[in-house]
Amino acid sequence: MPRLVRKRCFVQMTGYEPVGIDHYHRRFVREMARFQKAWNVQGEVAPVNLIADGYVGNWRVETSGPNWQVDTDYYYFRWDDIVSADDAESDWWRFPLGLAALFEFILTGTAVKYLIVAWRYFGFFLSPLVYIFGMIWLAIGLTRSIVGHSGLPYAAYWAPPLAFAVFVLLRMLLGRMLFIRYALDDWYFARDLIHRVRPEMEARLDLFARELVRIARATDADEIVVDGHSLGAPLSLIVVDRALQLDPQIGRDKPLHVVSSGSSLLKVALHPAAGWIRDAVGRLANAPGIYWVEFQALVDVINVYKVDPVVALGMPATGKPIIKIIRIRLMVEEHTYKRFHLNFLRIHRQALMGNERRYFYDYYMLTGGPIPLAERVEHPEEAVAAFAADGSLCDPGQTVAAPAREPVS
Repeated sequence: MPRLVRKRCFVQMTGYEPVGIDHYHRRFVREMARFQKAWNVQGEVAPVNLIADGYVGNWRVETSGPNWQVDTDYYYFRWDDIVSADDAESDWWRFPLGLAALFEFILTGTAVKYLIVAWRYFGFFLSPLVYIFGMIWLAIGLTRSIVGHSGLPYAAYWAPPLAFAVFVLLRMLLGRMLFIRYALDDWYFARDLIHRVRPEMEARLDLFARELVRIARATDADEIVVDGHSLGAPLSLIVVDRALQLDPQIGRDKPLHVVSSGSSLLKVALHPAAGWIRDAVGRLANAPGIYWVEFQALVDVINVYKVDPVVALGMPATGKPIIKIIRIRLMVEEHTYKRFHLNFLRIHRQALMGNERRYFYDYYMLTGGPIPLAERVEHPEEAVAAFAADGSLCDPGQTVAAPAREPVS
């Protein structure tokens, strides 16, 4: 086993989720408790410290077993305020704009590319259209039934407004349950990202790039990990690419690793207008010193499965990212999996949640475990077997002395 990690710098970008920093921090603490139980280890999370004008949350994470210890500087790159602003919009804007975005992905041929590359993702793309047109069909059917049995005069005149009223009622009753509102916002944001028409998002990505450069220069960590989940995956790649343009030495003097999970990279990068995103991906795929791994799961319909995104974008294979297949069912207890396996958003989010079983992919091991990321990726079975039942490393001769530190506060 190589030299173990004593200190890690971990940067997280999550997907299109209106989850504020306090909510996310509470979830981080809650899910870490699952991790501690599964691996029989200790952990402590410090309170949130806001930096970079409040757009970056930072806290310390301390994890340890009987013969190892890791201190992690955790950075949460926030853009939940942009998502929350979208969520606050009226449905009178959301539905036409969201549908227009979906039809743009169809008319540009992007949806056909989804079908060719990953047919499950194509089904996910179609789901909001199926729900919406299903509600329209149901509203028309209910209206015809009401009109047909009413016997009222001039029924043909008030049937259209009645059908519209029934559709609005169905939207109110089913819209949130079926995540239609969220899906429409998500696709419209993706469309805006591709066309770079949101200056606030461009400014945020530039801010994150500068912050990543600052963090990389200041840290004395053994490794730096930038993790992007869902739509945060392509955003994190953009941030790392811009950071490299600001400082090409990043990743050369200190290991810089990029992790993608539940990635929505192809969601945006397959669009004809996304050449700037494809350029960033190409540069990262060929950047020396950058270690990039992507975790893909079959049951997560919001990600692609067994697909090299670089090759799918028409570029030569470079060995980056390394594709690792994970099985979400093996991360949690069977009763837990049965409870949420039909909730596609919860399945998708498991990549950032605590495991209930020991498994080579464990978000909190990536965050605060002593085994380096590359070692965990390249030797997954050994990375699990390295821990004894009591949470200690089975080969204590390879551990390194923990650095002196102040208590977590």
